[in-house]
Amino acid sequence: MSDKTDISRRTFLRRASAAVAAIPVVSMAGMSAAKASPMAEDGHAHNYVADAANADHPDYSEGERCDNCAFWDGNGGCHHADFQGVNVSANGWCDAWVSG
Repeated sequence: MSDKTDISRRTFLRRASAAVAAIPVVSMAGMSAAKASPMAEDGHAHNYVADAANADHPDYSEGERCDNCAFWDGNGGCHHADFQGVNVSANGWCDAWVSG
């Protein structure tokens, strides 16, 4: 076999692998837009409060805060699809809280 054939095959396999790997990412992007919940005027959703001590929601349990939620990114942001591009407080809470 010539080197040119091997390079083309390798290039094809690399590109095909990248395309297959991108399918779930593209699929999830569409799903997050479809599941977005109604936002408050300030961009927050899920009964968000900036101070968990003020949470008056039946799902709230003492000690739950944004900074110990699985969606917390550690840099002052939330990875939840409904909070993309919205500032949240480390001391806050919402009803999408998940043990992290």
